[in-house]
Amino acid sequence: MILTKTPLRISFVGGGSDRPSFYQEEPGACVAAAIDKYVYVTVNPKYDGSIRAAYSVTENVATVGELQHELIREALRSVDRSRGIEIHSIADIPAGTGLGSSSSFTVGLIKALENYQGRDRIWHKLADMACDIEIGCCQKPIGKQDQYVAAFGGVHLYQFGTDGVVQVKPITCDLDALSAHCLLFDTGLARQGDAGQVLAAQQQGRDDVRELARLAGLFAFVLARGDLEVCGSIMHDAWKIKRQFISMGVSTDWDIALNAMYGVARHAGAWGGKLCGAGGGGFLLFLAPPERHTAIVSALCLRHVPIRVGVSGCEVVYSDG
Repeated sequence: MILTKTPLRISFVGGGSDRPSFYQEEPGACVAAAIDKYVYVTVNPKYDGSIRAAYSVTENVATVGELQHELIREALRSVDRSRGIEIHSIADIPAGTGLGSSSSFTVGLIKALENYQGRDRIWHKLADMACDIEIGCCQKPIGKQDQYVAAFGGVHLYQFGTDGVVQVKPITCDLDALSAHCLLFDTGLARQGDAGQVLAAQQQGRDDVRELARLAGLFAFVLARGDLEVCGSIMHDAWKIKRQFISMGVSTDWDIALNAMYGVARHAGAWGGKLCGAGGGGFLLFLAPPERHTAIVSALCLRHVPIRVGVSGCEVVYSDG
């Protein structure tokens, strides 16, 4: 049996510029970090030669082509495994909450399958394989940051070239201080449809996305200097830009509710924040001075999820092979 552990992620600024519709025309950039919330995937041989996949439902099929879960189906095809395997997955936080769970699952599954086949991929190859499955095979209109954060972990500036190559630049910063200034909240609003559907509905202006990519580079520079208050103000600038188009993909009622939550947190002392993921619910992330955290938590009346930022990327945590 192989067991992998793959982190979820938060992104600070630059989302949208990691999508092919943008970076194929001009370079994109974002800053994102792995957090200590995980997706776990196990892979085990199945004696009778069939395939069993257990996630929110359980599939028992004879061939790969019969699988309904497209990520599992295409991952098995990518590693040339067609029969005799059992796959299970569990997660610390449910899917559809904007923390990159689908990509973390895909990266963790590929890592498990590759190790099961006696291979081990470097982080770049692992992320690229996950991108090929999600964006290429499954035609999901999503970006590349989630797969790379899941594979690499840490805190990085990701730069997306027009040739499709992703440059991964570590940001040397005080992870204890960054973690101590982050506040993550479950909004209690569920996303309608998957991230790809929401992203496809959002018409992001190219000028706006270009500015978000520029802010990502600035954020990385300021974070390396340790000025978290300025980082928070950059996130606030990005929030104002994102709100110009994010409502095109979600319910007006949700948009009003999210803006209200953000305003409450800012009034209580947050420097800046963002909605994690494609929008339409999920988690709100804020940067705020630790002495204001209690006031912000009390004012929002949302579920606060403590996190550690900058943890390791996808890894095999158990193997009996």
